[in-house]
Amino acid sequence: MKTVKLKSRHVNQEHIIQTAKRFNVLKCGRRFGKTSLAEELIIEPALDGFPVAYYSPTYKDLSDFWRVITETCYEVIASKNEQLKQIRLITGGVIDMWSLDEPDSGRGRKYKRVVIDECEKARKLEQAWNGTIRATLTDYVGDAWFLSTPKFGDTYFKELCRLKDNEEYSHEWQSWTFTTYDNPHILSSEVDSARRTMSDLYFRCEYLAEDVDLKGMLWAFAFDSKKHITDQPINLNKNEPVYLSFDFNKNPISCSVVQHYDRTIWVLETIKLENSDIYALCDYILSYYPNCLYIVTGDATGRNTSALVKDNLNYYTVIRTRLRLGSGQMRQPIINPPIQENQVLVNSLLANYGVQIQDKKAKALIYDLKNVKISEDGKIEKSNRADLSQQADALDTFRYWCNSFMGWFLKAK
Repeated sequence: MKTVKLKSRHVNQEHIIQTAKRFNVLKCGRRFGKTSLAEELIIEPALDGFPVAYYSPTYKDLSDFWRVITETCYEVIASKNEQLKQIRLITGGVIDMWSLDEPDSGRGRKYKRVVIDECEKARKLEQAWNGTIRATLTDYVGDAWFLSTPKFGDTYFKELCRLKDNEEYSHEWQSWTFTTYDNPHILSSEVDSARRTMSDLYFRCEYLAEDVDLKGMLWAFAFDSKKHITDQPINLNKNEPVYLSFDFNKNPISCSVVQHYDRTIWVLETIKLENSDIYALCDYILSYYPNCLYIVTGDATGRNTSALVKDNLNYYTVIRTRLRLGSGQMRQPIINPPIQENQVLVNSLLANYGVQIQDKKAKALIYDLKNVKISEDGKIEKSNRADLSQQADALDTFRYWCNSFMGWFLKAK
């Protein structure tokens, strides 16, 4: 007899299954057990012969879940197509896996159940649900599950959580909030340890699954002048790469000069040239940081051709030519990082990693870290462009660098 062995539910997972309705929203802390729950939710109706779909925020996020499902269902798989991310079972059931990079994913299909994982990371969740996914449940009168750890601010996922309290929708919608403590297989002492080392705001959001609204708060709320600013010279270490992180505005044009060694991020300088251009900025770098191994990153828009540079080139082409760089020294991103995810990374580094900023040479960055706030839409609040001190350009250079070279830090935690 062919078998599929699923993980046993813990007590709170059991409560979720027993109290579920047609549309279900689980807001939970890290390591609560939502992935194992998603596995069961996807496999069971497929074993009964139905088509089901699993959605993740990006195509890259699908890989781990694909591996888990193929290993668990190994004995009952009739065929699989890794490129299409589709599994057919011997029972006639079909498991499709889709990325929400494209909100039309799954259009025209019909499903008995859909599971949307890590909803808060899906930037087009509302468009995907209303424009495509909801219609896929019509033929089978299927159900849907939305699973995620919350993000800061009032998001569409949190709107879905509240539908159970609306008389118009409460007959079909259910939601639960569980903390990491609510997984009996996770040691409470381990969660307590995380609480001692994390920023309180992040712990409340990531582990307690609380709705934390940062509107009007400082963007870099983990920044501490006494901890992060040094009035002692930070000497250039010729044995280490010099990272150059650019922000491209017509005025000013900015660049942070960073080194990273001894488990510390050293900000040597934040250059902010007013009424200048990329050519002058490169000349400045060559003059004050000569004969260094440069590694370049920064604003993704620097890839675009611009009338602000000679011969209508893009900024990164000018930088590469002017600084005589090889392709391996160019680490510019394709797109800029989402503001909220980037904020999590930067504040986690400020709270839990070594960061030293040169007092006299990085005044623009220090100013932004002390003063830039979060806007109503959860983004960086930038005041009138005429006020050059309030544009957050220096902060942008720092957060771009963190995104390019320190993304591993959150995964390591």
